[in-house]
Amino acid sequence: RFMTVNTALEQLIEIEDKRGANVITRETRCVGLSRVGCSDQQIIAGTAQELLSVDFGAPLHSMVVVGDAHPLEEELLEGFSVAAAAASSS
Repeated sequence: RFMTVNTALEQLIEIEDKRGANVITRETRCVGLSRVGCSDQQIIAGTAQELLSVDFGAPLHSMVVVGDAHPLEEELLEGFSVAAAAASSS
């Protein structure tokens, strides 16, 4: 069985809530990826809270926690935002 982006985020947030280590919050920026390299791949960036509501579909999934980003990286992430993904799917 494969772990989904959503499950990973839920577990990380649950652990953070219990430990209070200030490692990840619902506002932490993340990128969820699924089926990279396939014709139906998904790459979606947003806060942990935003990504919890995204349906990434079938496996395989990966998740990236974004650290300090260069302005060019910020611009690239905007193109993969939850809002951009919603606009392209409608």
